[in-house]
Amino acid sequence: MRCVNANIIKVLLIEDNEIDAKIIKEYLKDSSRYKEKESSPISFDLAMANSLSSGLQFLSTNDVDAVLLDLNLPDSFGLDTFINIHKNKPKIPILILTGLCDIEMAVRAVREGAGDFLVKGEVDDRLLRRSISYAIERKKSEEALISAQNNLEKKVQERTVELKERYDEIEQLVYAISHDLILPLVTIKGFLVYLKKDIASGGRQRIEIDLGLIGDAVERMESLLVRALDLSSIGKLSSRREEVSYREIVEEALSLTADKIRAGKAVVTVASDLPMVNVDRARIVDVLVTLIENCIRYKSNVRPLKIEIGSLEKEDEVVFFVRDNGTGIDPKAQKDIFSLFYRGNEAENSHAGLSLSRRIIEVHGGRMWIDSVEREGCSVCFTLP
Repeated sequence: MRCVNANIIKVLLIEDNEIDAKIIKEYLKDSSRYKEKESSPISFDLAMANSLSSGLQFLSTNDVDAVLLDLNLPDSFGLDTFINIHKNKPKIPILILTGLCDIEMAVRAVREGAGDFLVKGEVDDRLLRRSISYAIERKKSEEALISAQNNLEKKVQERTVELKERYDEIEQLVYAISHDLILPLVTIKGFLVYLKKDIASGGRQRIEIDLGLIGDAVERMESLLVRALDLSSIGKLSSRREEVSYREIVEEALSLTADKIRAGKAVVTVASDLPMVNVDRARIVDVLVTLIENCIRYKSNVRPLKIEIGSLEKEDEVVFFVRDNGTGIDPKAQKDIFSLFYRGNEAENSHAGLSLSRRIIEVHGGRMWIDSVEREGCSVCFTLP
């Protein structure tokens, strides 16, 4: 388990009986003649201790693959001997050496976590070597199983949190549909009545007002439904991923926002050393378009707008960013700004694109966050594994 050479098994024997220790040593002395079919010969590097304390001292400074343990030692007796070793080195397989009169104790040790037990006087060299090898392999399998279980539990916890967030968004969506969508419907219904009356009376100016208000209500409904459709389609992107230069994605996003950049008189700087990424290209272009448009929307009135697009390596990962010198974001709002239906102080939710952008990044396996100082600017950062 810990040896550099996979064909050398390092074993610690803790046994105070010199005769028994000598027999074990002889059994493990030369194993090359016992080569198994289609496998390399295994050698045993045996270290010995004659008490629990000396065994623990050896284990504190040396790595071993297995321990052969006599339960009855000068300074420890019975099951406590095994428990002391196992508590200090739980990942090392321990094989119990026992006499006929102590088999029940050895069985209890196996129930507590020992790899196996061997009865003195009934074990031969082949059985001893195989028992050690099998105990090591079983321990490896147990460790692998525990690791897999821990990883599974971690993923279940992460997935549970993610599902909770999705459930909260669905609740928000249902609420929005049941309230925000009803309001424009009521508006449309009400002004249709007025429209009929105004048509009958021939009031052209009133007809135009009615149609304008009905049109505004339709646009609000359309905006809400588009957001819902966007949210439902984000997860359908994994099969469309491709390896592409991040610079190409940036250039495409800048091309799509060129008119708004000119209108906002923004100066855009793009880093020269952008990496390759494996992404759903169209979706990441959407993310950058949203971030660039937000920079323009929240530009400062006291200084020309500057937008910086780039990446940096941080803690073994690449962090991408879109940075501006605009109005920034109130620290109190930064926690909720990624919510799909967050409005802040505005009548309409202009942050829906930011929420959808974060979802796109999360579906790619990345993270998105904000680093902003109010009235000084904002950086939206994200990772792409």
